[in-house]
Amino acid sequence: MELQSVVQRQLMQMLARNRALLLQAPHATGEAARETVATFAPPEPVVPERQTDRGFVLSPADSSLRAAVLLPDAAPVPVSALVDVTRTALSPELPSLAPPAVRFTREELEVLASGNISAVFGPAFAEQDGFARQVRMPEPPLLLADRVVQLYGEPLSMGLGSIQTETDVRPDSWYLHKGRMPFGIMIESGQADLLLISWLGIDRLNRGERVYRLLGCELTFHGSLPAPGETLRYDIRVDSHAKHGDIRLFFFQYDCRDDQGRRRMTMRHGQAGFFTDEELRESGGVIWDPAAAEVGPEARLDPPHVRSTKTSFVPEEVRAFADGDLYGCFGEGYAFAQTHTCSPSIQNGRMLLLDEVTAFAPDGGPLGRGYLRAETNLSGNEWFFAGHFKNDPAMPGTLMLEGCVQAMSFYLAGLGYTLRKDGWRFEPVPDMPYRMICRGQVTPASRKLRYEVFVQEVIDGAEPTVVADVLLTVDGLKAFHCSRLAVRLVADFPLHTDLRHLAAGASGDPRAASAEGVTFDYYSLLACAFGKPSHAFGSRYAAYDGGKHVPRLPGPPYHFMTRVTEAGGQLGVPKTGTVIEAEYDIPPDAWYFAENGSRTMPFCVLLEAALQPCGWLTSYLGIPESPEQDAYFRNLDGKATLHREIFPHAGTLRTRVILTSLSRMGHTYIESFHVECFVKDAPETPIFTMSTVFGHFTLADLSNQVGLGADAAELERLREPSDFDADLRSADTLIAGRPASAAKLANGKLRMIDRVTGHWSRGGKHGKGRSRAEKRVDTGDWFFKAHFYQDPCSRDRWASRRCSSFYSFICCKKRWTRV
Repeated sequence: MELQSVVQRQLMQMLARNRALLLQAPHATGEAARETVATFAPPEPVVPERQTDRGFVLSPADSSLRAAVLLPDAAPVPVSALVDVTRTALSPELPSLAPPAVRFTREELEVLASGNISAVFGPAFAEQDGFARQVRMPEPPLLLADRVVQLYGEPLSMGLGSIQTETDVRPDSWYLHKGRMPFGIMIESGQADLLLISWLGIDRLNRGERVYRLLGCELTFHGSLPAPGETLRYDIRVDSHAKHGDIRLFFFQYDCRDDQGRRRMTMRHGQAGFFTDEELRESGGVIWDPAAAEVGPEARLDPPHVRSTKTSFVPEEVRAFADGDLYGCFGEGYAFAQTHTCSPSIQNGRMLLLDEVTAFAPDGGPLGRGYLRAETNLSGNEWFFAGHFKNDPAMPGTLMLEGCVQAMSFYLAGLGYTLRKDGWRFEPVPDMPYRMICRGQVTPASRKLRYEVFVQEVIDGAEPTVVADVLLTVDGLKAFHCSRLAVRLVADFPLHTDLRHLAAGASGDPRAASAEGVTFDYYSLLACAFGKPSHAFGSRYAAYDGGKHVPRLPGPPYHFMTRVTEAGGQLGVPKTGTVIEAEYDIPPDAWYFAENGSRTMPFCVLLEAALQPCGWLTSYLGIPESPEQDAYFRNLDGKATLHREIFPHAGTLRTRVILTSLSRMGHTYIESFHVECFVKDAPETPIFTMSTVFGHFTLADLSNQVGLGADAAELERLREPSDFDADLRSADTLIAGRPASAAKLANGKLRMIDRVTGHWSRGGKHGKGRSRAEKRVDTGDWFFKAHFYQDPCSRDRWASRRCSSFYSFICCKKRWTRV
């Protein structure tokens, strides 16, 4: 990479002659680097050994580490020469400045972003308060540092220094996506090189005529994207300076660790410079030819799961993808995504950085390995210009990178790799160095951004991954390039991402039973539905936290357990005779009371509330006993008796379940249960009793089901012509002329038939009447999302609901007053 303007080419040549960090070639390493670039690697914390009247410096023995000034056709000279000249030129007598270990609060950082610098840095900086443009921290919302906890470096010295900042990731942080800090925002949070170089005195030299621009860096991501509750600490160091004429560069690096001391990101070979408006206009951009990229023979290019019929996507479709509507974006072939509880997606709102995708070609690109082009139109009023920076609006390079990540995520989804990854999310691949080059700017005068993804690898595996070179062009100028950026899908769960609000107040129920350090409260039960399995049943289920399939409870609005109050037996040990008791707090205003034809608990809801503890019990007992084979939980049959109805103010439904038998053949299990349900006004008298059988099956078992069968006469009755046709999909479609006291059809989610396509008043086996109804199976139906997470299916309770809806229709037809 290189700059094309005359001044910038001279600067690059100068750096090459002095064997400093090359901006257009791999960075120098080893002895070569140590010969030419002064580095700053003091012990932690850095403690100055002697104080001066101008602040502090390192000990005499370390004075050679202060900086190196690289001049054309000359060997590096000590920083003292530059410092002496600069001080003489600006102010020969500087007042005493701040002591070491300087700290700043969030409020002071906001002043540094938009107010008088001297109000925070002290009167020695008062001269630059009159400069319209200075090197500043961004203003909110892009002011991401919350505090400076350490700053070491001699003020106004243009020497070396270090700074440590902290950024709190809060539950209400504006940038969160899927409960995580985006990659670009994580990088931007290490923004205090701006504050440090300001402290070191760059604006005394720039004098408002030059502005800061990042030129490039090498980033390596570690671990996972930060989550709420974490604090990130950035340790930023200025390593060296370079000067050519009036152009100055500085080189820096940082390490990011969390509050547990774990390394989360490293940035090396950071390069930034200070340029006039004319120099910025002269930039020739990035020189890079995608056709010249080399891809090794071992590079994988796995085929798509789905071949999209679309080659471009309008803004409405891109926004649908950002909203989690994969089917609404990609259409035919992606209908299964309608069953998702929480589809993998990119950011929406102001953090959606793509307008439209104008080219999507899995076999395209100069190498024929895949290509995507996305475009964004700019008005000049975009949100990020407002505070980045004061009087110098420019799009952060970190958001340029974030737009590239979004484009790569779109590409991976377009291959169909997210269809079976409900709840997962996108993030960069860790422990790979990403080398970024910035050679252009996005300002309010810019009008079109074009993101291009040149695919090198597609890897289908446990964590589907795409590796690509990405290029951002601004109004035709190649402005940003990142080589071999890698984005993958990683396992996550709705309870910890889009639905994390449900967890608020869900834990700590003193009525809930516990075992091996796990309390079986509402939070635990929600985790059993669509959270980390280890949060539901403890460490023995941690093997499933990586995304491996595990049987689940249904999720809201079809989740009918509040707590488990008694858990017999032993966690993880399958044993017949084990007894549990579960409770469900019945909301008087529950949706099913409002949508039912009468103000009673629908039979399907009561049946589900009685059966859900059976499924929970099998997981509690460790069934299936090994994660090596995926198991799918299905209800087989049962016999139930409803002894009395349940009304809105029944209080708490208590369910007692006994595992009566258990058998296993290979990876298939069959379990039998006895169930009794009680309410508070009759705590010893069951209102519902049932015996039922479940099974855990493999996908091979389920694919070989033969069903109940139908003889020729039954099939003929399904095709029999009829003049009767009633469309029940409208809430207003009821039987005309019925009295106000007549039975009513359930509506909303409980209306489980679409049409009655035949009615014979004297038909049927006994001549009492026969009707025929139908329900169109739609992958977007609400119950697929709730039942179950990552295993959508319509279970027997819905068959009973359809029968109930059908029976209600017959009652309405006959004008009965009670169903």
